Amino acid sequence: MNKQPISYLQNDPRWRDKPYRTSGESSTIGSAGCGPSCAAMVIETLTGKTFTPEDACNWSVQHGYKALKQGTYYAYFKPQLAAFGIDCDQLDWTSTYGKPNHPNHKRALEMLQQGYYLIALMNKGTWTSSGHFILVWWADGKIRINDPASTKDSRVNGDPYDFRSQVKYYWWVDAREYNKEDDSMTGAEIIAALSDEEAYNLLAKAQRHAAALSEPKWSQQEGYWQRAKDAGIINGDSPEELLKRCEMAAILGRKGLL
Repeated sequence: MNKQPISYLQNDPRWRDKPYRTSGESSTIGSAGCGPSCAAMVIETLTGKTFTPEDACNWSVQHGYKALKQGTYYAYFKPQLAAFGIDCDQLDWTSTYGKPNHPNHKRALEMLQQGYYLIALMNKGTWTSSGHFILVWWADGKIRINDPASTKDSRVNGDPYDFRSQVKYYWWVDAREYNKEDDSMTGAEIIAALSDEEAYNLLAKAQRHAAALSEPKWSQQEGYWQRAKDAGIINGDSPEELLKRCEMAAILGRKGLL
């Protein structure tokens, strides 16, 4: 499963009212900055460098990617991410809006499974009344999304059919190195990750191994195991088996220590 990227909202009070515009318009980051906000989430996640929607919008304007009285030009994502050493490109120019069974959806979801992120341009429906960029980071029973304009459940855990019906274009972001599984877990992390059933099965396996061990020489020399067996305190089986507290209490009681 891919790691969820850092989340940024274009309507965050820190920058929502700041300009994202060219000459002849009055748009703000809050009204038109969804594309750069998606780029900012990817860049900060993959590089560890602070890069906010305000930073991304400024870069977009400075490099001519703000579209007059619209949002952001489609050509923005590839050079913006390339400026930080991140590979990105548009999947292709085929519009999939209203085509939930188009092969592009399968290709896009396969890329997610390989560790890529997707930037998707949504058309009219659940996510927008016109056009809106969102960042897709995983898909299982739902489409897992960082939506720069909303934290509403239906928009961040999207219905797969609705999503496929409403997405128009895809851009892929190569995050495979970032999302690859870490094989260097510590012993404590491995144990913590086990379910109760898995931990119980592991304990049972360890006990079976202990039961197969013979009595060590030092124990044979001291003779306590044999004497305990002769006295009927133990049955003589499994010299290395773990004792429950009730069993230990019974032993101490039989020895007159309780």
